Amino acid sequence: MDRNGVFFSLLRLGAGLTDYIELPEMNRDVWRNVLNMAQKQAVLGVIIDAIDALPEGVSKPDRDMLVKLLGIGLEIEKRNRLVNREVVRWSDFFRERGFRSVLLKGQGVADFYPNPLHRSPGDIDLWVIGDADGIRSVVKLELSNGEVRYHHIDVDAGNGVELEVHTTPSWMYSYPKNRKLQRLFGKWVVDCREIELPDAGKVLVPSDEMNRVYMLVHIYRHVFHEGIGLRQLLDYALLLKKGCSEHDKVVFTDYIKSLGLTGFAGAVMYVMKVVFGLKDCMLLVSTDVERGRKLLENIMEGGNFGMYDSSIDRSVRKGTATSFFVSTIRNFRLIADYPEEVLWSPFFKVWHYIWRKLK
Repeated sequence: MDRNGVFFSLLRLGAGLTDYIELPEMNRDVWRNVLNMAQKQAVLGVIIDAIDALPEGVSKPDRDMLVKLLGIGLEIEKRNRLVNREVVRWSDFFRERGFRSVLLKGQGVADFYPNPLHRSPGDIDLWVIGDADGIRSVVKLELSNGEVRYHHIDVDAGNGVELEVHTTPSWMYSYPKNRKLQRLFGKWVVDCREIELPDAGKVLVPSDEMNRVYMLVHIYRHVFHEGIGLRQLLDYALLLKKGCSEHDKVVFTDYIKSLGLTGFAGAVMYVMKVVFGLKDCMLLVSTDVERGRKLLENIMEGGNFGMYDSSIDRSVRKGTATSFFVSTIRNFRLIADYPEEVLWSPFFKVWHYIWRKLK
C-alpha cells in the first residue's frame, strides 16, 4: 500500500465511512507523511479520530506526536465552537432586520461527520434571502464595508472569523447555465431544514437535494478559481453516504445535465469511489475515470484551496488586469473537459468588473 493508500484508509476510518482498515507497518516516517498530508488537506481532526479508532496491534504515532495531535484536536474543537456561536449570532442579526438566512456548507455540513467538532472550520457562508440591493445596503450601513462581489459581500465578523454574506449561494460563468442555476436556488430556498449546531443554537441549512447540486457546483467553482482540497470532497462523500432514492438520482441527473455538469459529476464520483470507498449504490452518476484521475491529481498536488498549486500565482493582486489574464490562461487548461465554462469565463469577468465598479 502506497502512502496515498494509507492516508485514504485512515481518512475513511476517521470519517466513519468504514469500520475496519488494514494498514502496513506504521513507523515514525509513515506517520509523519500521513500527518503532513492531513495538514495539507485540512483534515487533521478526522485523522485524529482515525488514530483513536485503530485496533489493537496497529502502531500508533510516537508519544510526542500524540501529545501534539491532542493539542491540535482541542484547538480545532475550540475554533468550531467559536464559529458555531458566530453563525447563530449573524443568523440572528439578519433575522432581526427581516431577512431569513441559510448556512451554506462549512459548519452546516459538519453535521454529517461522526464528530462535528473535528471538521476543520473555515469562514462562515450565510445565504441571506431577500432583495440583493437591500442586503448590500444593510451590510454597507451596519457592518464593515468589505469587498462586494456578484454572489457575496466579504465582512470582518470580528473574533477572527470571516463572514461571507451571500445574496446567492453560487454562480456559473456561462450566462445561460447561470440563469438555470439561479432558478434552482429560488426553488430550493423553501425546502431548507433546521439543525442544531453544537454548543450554539439552531440554524437553517439546505435540503439534501439542494446540497447534492450546490456542493458539486461549489467544488466546480474552486477548480476554476482557487483550487480544491480533500476536505470539500470529504464533505460531499459524507452527504452521499446518507443515501438517496433512485428517483432522487434521476432528479439530480436532470439538474446537472441542464447545468452542463455531467462530466464533472462523473469525475467527482471517481474520487468518491477511489478515495472514500463509496459503493456504487451511493454514487449519483457513473464514474468518469479520465476526468476523475485529473481531478484527483490536482487535489493531491494543490492541497486545501489549492494552497500548494504552483499554477496559481498568489502574488498577483485580485481585480487587476494581470490577475484577469493569469486566471484566464490557467482556466484554458481545462477547455478540453469543460469548454463552455472556460469560453464564457472572460466575458463573465469583464462584466463582473464593470458591475463591481457600478456597485
